[in-house]
Amino acid sequence: MEIKYSAKTGGFYYVGVNLDIPDDAVDVTPAEKERLLQLELSGKIIRPNKDGYPEAVDPPPMTIEQEKLVYSRAVQERLDSVAVEHGYDDIKTAVSYADEPAVPKFQRDGKAFRAWRSLVWAYVYEQLDLVLSGKRQKPGVDQLLAELPLLSGV
Repeated sequence: MEIKYSAKTGGFYYVGVNLDIPDDAVDVTPAEKERLLQLELSGKIIRPNKDGYPEAVDPPPMTIEQEKLVYSRAVQERLDSVAVEHGYDDIKTAVSYADEPAVPKFQRDGKAFRAWRSLVWAYVYEQLDLVLSGKRQKPGVDQLLAELPLLSGV
């Protein structure tokens, strides 16, 4: 089957299957398409070269805002997953019990989760400041998660 690649759309097209193939599309062998897709799975991005043919290249480095988002999501997932391990829907639910005196155990848990959440985010922001000031190497996500304060009192 004949395959084409369009630099305009960044897509692959099959002649005889796709009805609207862009006019800039160039021929690509099935083996080349497969090779490019495998490289994309390994983290590369596919983009056109100067002649319009697809090539796999390293993605551009993340901006500081993108990196902050990656760390933030990972930390939030950790907070939520620990709360779930203790029978709560997420960290927000666990913390909501901190001011509920009707069931002392839930109130104790809520206070512990609330304190832990604060300690975790304080640590994360402290580490980010150290990285941005050049006083610390940027940790990997797994490394940062391993350094987080532990939940106690639950």
